[in-house]
Amino acid sequence: MRDTFMERFSSTWSTEARQKFRNQPVTVRHNYHEHHLFSDMALAALIERHPRELIDFCTMGDDATDHDSWRAGDPGALSGMELIDVVRRGKLWLNLRHAMDLDAQYRPIFDAMLDDMKRANPGFKPFMAEAGILISSPSAQVFLHSDASETMLWHMRGVKRFRAYPPKLPYLNTDDVEAMLHHDKTEDNPFNPAWDKDAFTLDLHPGMAVNWPLHAPHRIENQSGINVSVPFEISTAKSRRQNAVLYANGVLRRRFGWAPKSTRTDGLVAMAKQALTAAVKLQLRYFGAPDKPMPKSETTFDIDPRAPQGYIDRQAA
Repeated sequence: MRDTFMERFSSTWSTEARQKFRNQPVTVRHNYHEHHLFSDMALAALIERHPRELIDFCTMGDDATDHDSWRAGDPGALSGMELIDVVRRGKLWLNLRHAMDLDAQYRPIFDAMLDDMKRANPGFKPFMAEAGILISSPSAQVFLHSDASETMLWHMRGVKRFRAYPPKLPYLNTDDVEAMLHHDKTEDNPFNPAWDKDAFTLDLHPGMAVNWPLHAPHRIENQSGINVSVPFEISTAKSRRQNAVLYANGVLRRRFGWAPKSTRTDGLVAMAKQALTAAVKLQLRYFGAPDKPMPKSETTFDIDPRAPQGYIDRQAA
């Protein structure tokens, strides 16, 4: 049966947004933020039924260069509404991974958003897409980082300042992306505040969405209100080719001691690198590899509504 309720929700793409999509930062207007599933009550219910292993509970410091202040915490037995309230008053960041594509209630919104992207851009044919829901405090921030996938951020509530930087030196070192793909480091990138003058800067309000080029470093500073956003992570032919070349460079560097420099995705060398990546990943699938725990994944605090920032450090408890 056709979902007529969802027909009232859509996005509006300018000619410029259609032309620059995935190649330069672009903004889009939408009205998905008006859907009742982004209310406190609906989000609280989602938190309670979503698999707990798919929810990240984090906090961070005030210094945009201090990536090490990003830490993971434990919500204990708090209810969904208690967690929403403490996020509103504290300094916390919740990531409900896969909430949009796995939860039956949110899946129609996910499908509609993805269809919007495809209709606006006929050449956009993703192999895979997933989306979670981010719920964060008015004073929260996300440090400079690069994503392995192509990304589009749909904003629902609050105001957040988004900055994207050119995907080239000095803002991005492809060695860092290579290390991220090999799980040798997190997605965090070194940050110099002087770079802000070169950034694409946008204050995201409810009903706005932003897309930026593959691997482009970006960071976020919330400005007001509890913030709710939907980040789409999208695998495309472009992202697979680029990541395969970078992954192969890492294999050549780590296994054979070579020092590959080219990151080109066309030509015979690039084809050989893509084949090498496919072969190595096939080997890992069948023979496995030792797990590499990601840094900063250990739990260092407990969420506590009585605390000023909404949490208590375990070593100080």
